[in-house]
Amino acid sequence: MRILVSSGTADAINTNQRLRQRIAHGFRELGHHSRALGLNKLWGRLEREPLDLLLITGSIADPGVDLAGLVRRAQGRGTAVAFWLHDDPYEFDLHWRLEALHCPVFSNEANCLAYYPSSCLARALALAASPLDALPLDPVAGNPDPEVDLGFCGVAFPQRVAILRQLAAAGLTLACWGDGWPDDLAGAVNCRLGPLGLRQLYRRCCFVLNLGREVPIANRRQQIASSTPGPRTFEAALMGAVQLYLGQSPRVAVFYGPGDGVIPVSRVEEIQNLVERARADPSWRRRLGEAAARHTRRHHLYRHRCHDLLAALGAEGLIAP
Repeated sequence: MRILVSSGTADAINTNQRLRQRIAHGFRELGHHSRALGLNKLWGRLEREPLDLLLITGSIADPGVDLAGLVRRAQGRGTAVAFWLHDDPYEFDLHWRLEALHCPVFSNEANCLAYYPSSCLARALALAASPLDALPLDPVAGNPDPEVDLGFCGVAFPQRVAILRQLAAAGLTLACWGDGWPDDLAGAVNCRLGPLGLRQLYRRCCFVLNLGREVPIANRRQQIASSTPGPRTFEAALMGAVQLYLGQSPRVAVFYGPGDGVIPVSRVEEIQNLVERARADPSWRRRLGEAAARHTRRHHLYRHRCHDLLAALGAEGLIAP
């Protein structure tokens, strides 16, 4: 099968170009001819190259992108079109841009499905991890003497800053990297990290914090709560990091069981007790890290998601099974 993976926003404002590369690689691992391509080159490619499937990924918030015209161009060439949205529920109010296209939509957030119109044939499809980002090294949890208690990488949304201040006030040491962090938060550095940088950060930490981002960019009408783990959950697990998950719902248990290295927590005291246990018994933390990487390789790589996506499209008769 010939598959092209593109994005719903122009590369000039697209901060997640890396994900479409990982998705295209997932299709190739299944034996398909797949490549990733930015929007600026997509129109011409549709004219020159016969395709079976165009998968548009990421955000659809860019008003300068003619999604309807893009779909017409692809379908006019006999190409099936599907969307895999990565920013639900935060941009859910923009789903009207897809309603009249009658293309199948895969949403990264299961809580959004009930609100999509039937024309979207909406299904849930979580993001995942890629072996392209997994180095053949020991799990990061194998470090027997981590420098700090907790590590985190991400944007400094207000609720994240508040949580990390609370943890620091409880005496827990932090290493926090990303964008927008206040200068007075101990251990915070304003710098983006790639996969290798993340591995180095996680190796310094006893546990990795997994925090949501409760910011309604375009989620004001329904105010849908986020519940499905984002890609960083699966990426950190593949590296062998042990995560403490402070989420809005227990949906993480659908993806990782009690012994799979992602531990749901809700109170500072729980985190303190886990840090004490991990420092007293490094082998316990290492075993959890190994289990996280093993479970992710078996169930949560992009090739697993690509398999499920193609199976769903085949069941709808949109592509050859």
